Amino acid sequence: MTYRALYLSPQNIFLGRTTLYEDAEFALFGAPFDGTSSYLPGARFGPSAIREASCNLESFSLRCLRDAEDAKVCDLGDVAVVQGDVYQTLDRVEKVVAELNQDGKKAIMLGGEHTMTLGVVRGFGKEVGIIDFDAHTDLRSKYLDQPLSHATFMRKISDEGYDVLQVGVRSICKEEYKFITKNDWNYITALEIQREGMQKAFNKIKEFQERKDRIYLSIDIDVLDPAYAPDVGNPEPGGLTFNQLIDLLEICDKVTGCDVVEVTYGGKTTAMVAAKIILELLCLIKV
Repeated sequence: MTYRALYLSPQNIFLGRTTLYEDAEFALFGAPFDGTSSYLPGARFGPSAIREASCNLESFSLRCLRDAEDAKVCDLGDVAVVQGDVYQTLDRVEKVVAELNQDGKKAIMLGGEHTMTLGVVRGFGKEVGIIDFDAHTDLRSKYLDQPLSHATFMRKISDEGYDVLQVGVRSICKEEYKFITKNDWNYITALEIQREGMQKAFNKIKEFQERKDRIYLSIDIDVLDPAYAPDVGNPEPGGLTFNQLIDLLEICDKVTGCDVVEVTYGGKTTAMVAAKIILELLCLIKV
């Protein structure tokens, strides 16, 4: 029995339609887990909220002049997460993604808290480069006495030897600042983008992906300013606009998978924004 059969169960369907797995180019699944949430809970409801929103948006992209409905997407349902056990849940996510990777599918994960990205990248292996769009660096060694949480998972990714570029950062603690200074961490802040324009961020992304054969895009919805995405686990003022984010995603190449995480069910606006991001990605990602 496959890991997909073991850990995935049907839910409401993204865009209201699904392709047979054998014919699909993209395999979409949810990871409805928010067991380490420290401020605003509810990210476990993100996958269902994003799916619901996707069915109420036009799927044609005026950027790409393509229709996301033409992408061959199989909605696999949600990982059967173990609420309260982040380690077992990450193991399940990793095994699902490893199988998708082996089958040559481009994985799309709907979060769920951002910790779930650790399971995804483990499923791909260390050859994948990670571009993380996020307000926070998530580089603490521990948070609230927890060694593994939404505030520490990127430190684990770094410790495990993955190559990372972070875009849109604007929230950081003293410990994280010491870490990025000591380790020459690769990142660009939202403030730099707003003061110096988009070209510096474009250049960083292009330079990063030139070094990698495959790129994984992780999009914490809080990279956007709360004016665009208010319903998130840890909102932070001073973020990117929606169009700035899509402009940055548009130049990403060699994409093997992506996620959109930290959408809570506090309201409909953020779920709509997240669904729109995925619709644009389905049109942008080369298959």
